[in-house]
Amino acid sequence: MDKEQINEALSSSLPIRFLEMLRERDISDEEIFNALKNDTLHFLAVDQMLGPPRKRLTIGELSAETGVDVAIVRRLWRALGFADVADDDRIFSSIDIEAVSSLSSLMRSQATDEDVAIQLARVIGSSMARIAAAEIVASNSLKGVGLGSKDFTTVDLADRFAQYSASILPAVPELLVYAWIRHFHDAGRHAMVALDKGARDVSERILAVGFVDLVGFTVLSQQLTTQELGAVVSRFEELSSDAVTRRDGRVVKMIGDEVMFVVVDPEDAVEIGLELKEEYAKEKLLSEVRAGVAYGSVLAREGDYFGPVVNLASRIVNIANPGSILVSDGIQQVLAGKSKHRLVPLRPRYLKDLGSVQLWVVNPSD
Repeated sequence: MDKEQINEALSSSLPIRFLEMLRERDISDEEIFNALKNDTLHFLAVDQMLGPPRKRLTIGELSAETGVDVAIVRRLWRALGFADVADDDRIFSSIDIEAVSSLSSLMRSQATDEDVAIQLARVIGSSMARIAAAEIVASNSLKGVGLGSKDFTTVDLADRFAQYSASILPAVPELLVYAWIRHFHDAGRHAMVALDKGARDVSERILAVGFVDLVGFTVLSQQLTTQELGAVVSRFEELSSDAVTRRDGRVVKMIGDEVMFVVVDPEDAVEIGLELKEEYAKEKLLSEVRAGVAYGSVLAREGDYFGPVVNLASRIVNIANPGSILVSDGIQQVLAGKSKHRLVPLRPRYLKDLGSVQLWVVNPSD
């Protein structure tokens, strides 16, 4: 087919706004027509975010373009969370050139070395993967659609995705930069506080570490529809995040039916556990919760925390009774005579890999 015939075929088969958007992204009519003919237009709608397929580079060409060794490019690519590529795969575009060039400039500035840069890439990749996946699942444009219906085609799907990506791409990067600046500032302040209090390194922190667990979640999940289960998880995340951040704490991660958080003040950690206990008791779909909290020195790495204190808090929550808040001896020592809540000693318990430990149950004040 000549160009005129291709143009006529595209104009009669595709929504005009969708066709114009692809052309504005420098996708050629031949590339669009081939996708239409092969019924892969919905994949082209996704791929257009990276620019025209005909301009893609191999990993060797990306290395030559940026001056960064192929081995380092591969290491960065994996750290960001992407699968290995073959030498002749043409998947890289201008955004990859910019990213690899930025990494190279960062390493040359002596602000960081290769290992640290890769470590940062790993954290960024993990965080961005979660954000991107959440955006796709939350998209109203993609909810309730399927290709099983004769009334809904790959052209319709491609058009919907293109509209959604066109609306979200301009706004989200600005929000991500804003959130990063704010969190970088917050992390810097917390690091200075830790150093002021005698930490030997910014990776060493003295924190209260808490785990809050939804009791009976496995049984509950088997009784709910997918939509109801999604509502339960969303509500769990919302209540947990609000309770933690309100007291200048940070949600480290959600692990299915469990949330891990850190906060500087042990009393705040206890209050977080008690608040979540009360809030979940009001929710019809949510079961009871239990919490385990420990206090002491932890190792901060890649946005997560490690060490015996973290292990202890994790073990404590697993033996707590539904509706109870158990705390370590370290919490009790700091709060003795200071907390408005009463800490009642339990008999020492033996915890795997940790030995015999003294635990305390929190009795909230009236």
